[in-house]
Amino acid sequence: MVYNNYYEVIAMANIKPFRGYMFNQNKIENLGSVMSPPYDSISPSEQKEFYNRHEYNAIRLAKGLRFDTDTDVDNPFTRAKAYWQDWIKNEILVRDEQPAIYLYEQEADYGHSSFTNKGFVALLELEDLGHNVVSCEDTTPINRKDRYELLSHTKANFNMINCMYIESEKYLSRMMTEISDTVPDVSFTVPDGTRERLWRITDPEKIDFIVKALAPHTLYIADGQNRYETSLAYRNECMKNNPNHTGKEPYNYIMTLLTNAYDDGIVQLPFHRLVRFNKPFNESFFVASCQDNFKVEKIIVDTDTSEFADTVKKQISTTSLENRIAMYCGDKYFYRLTLKNRALVKAAIPDKSDVYRSLDTSVLNNLILRDILGITEKDYDERIDYTKSVSDGVKRVLSRDFGCLLAVNPVKTWQIRAMAMAGDKMPPKSICVFPKPVTGVIMNSL
Repeated sequence: MVYNNYYEVIAMANIKPFRGYMFNQNKIENLGSVMSPPYDSISPSEQKEFYNRHEYNAIRLAKGLRFDTDTDVDNPFTRAKAYWQDWIKNEILVRDEQPAIYLYEQEADYGHSSFTNKGFVALLELEDLGHNVVSCEDTTPINRKDRYELLSHTKANFNMINCMYIESEKYLSRMMTEISDTVPDVSFTVPDGTRERLWRITDPEKIDFIVKALAPHTLYIADGQNRYETSLAYRNECMKNNPNHTGKEPYNYIMTLLTNAYDDGIVQLPFHRLVRFNKPFNESFFVASCQDNFKVEKIIVDTDTSEFADTVKKQISTTSLENRIAMYCGDKYFYRLTLKNRALVKAAIPDKSDVYRSLDTSVLNNLILRDILGITEKDYDERIDYTKSVSDGVKRVLSRDFGCLLAVNPVKTWQIRAMAMAGDKMPPKSICVFPKPVTGVIMNSL
């Protein structure tokens, strides 16, 4: 491919190359052993497991253990700072000599298929959300204090956020394919079986092409809005305390994975809802109430949990515009709820776009959780929990931790694109991008 001026534009979203830090392959024999999942995807038991996996596992940087003896001068954030500085000093982590944009590829198995997701890793200039950088979904401001403390102590990005752009011409995708046909600079497999590969792009012509090609595109945050807004708050504080601020300081940028929403390698996983009840759940009343708006079918499945979960997913799966939701309350059957008429959703949420109303989560939140179960925005967080796994949801209902599981379909890629074009945002916890970038593959110093 010849990298010429396909794009002559005034820069909008601004990206640039950087000198990333990586684990030293001369000192770490198995790179997979020092990687960890994103900080918000780790349970307390998994956190300890990754601590024990390797003394240099990136979990110590991104999500350090807390202890009863923690103080203002000895806590997860001060320890992360100490690890970061010590690992750099002892060349456990080494910095690239040249600024680069990185091609990052993940090959992961999901269900009975294999998916390969590619994207460019670069520094994205921070700006207020809503113009060049927007969010795919509404979020709740969780963990921002925690992330702010980590950022202000370490002055580093250990995790990349994930932004999608919409490029139907796929010029950049073809460039990714060309580069990925060469030998990667870094290659390893993480414990869950995901194959990770990384290429450094240092050629000025290629970097210029990537920067110009991405400039006209709005970027949609698919994963990491809380981290983005935390970095924005940190930048604003640094600006306030820096009388010589120029806008080019390292704190003005955040490490970002940039992927094309038209590519097929990203899997959208759903967030299923688990419901807590303040009084005994009346299944018969629930079913009767659903029949006004849904076709209700009782499906009996006398199998083990994994096969049960597969059956649930298959029975609600649809390639059409139908909305199908499964309700499970702890026996060898579940209910399939199929929306009768989309006009019902329009009446329930008249101020939203058609594509917003097409989402299973929109139907679930308004016609079931709000209108039937009486769960309002005020008590939503108290009564609702989330899981990406139907099997996990079934187990948690059987253990009586929750009264019922409401399973939905994943958001479709066309819905993400249409939401973006409509300028709308999905409800919170509508989308989970898979696979997520691992912590430790590349890091950035501010």
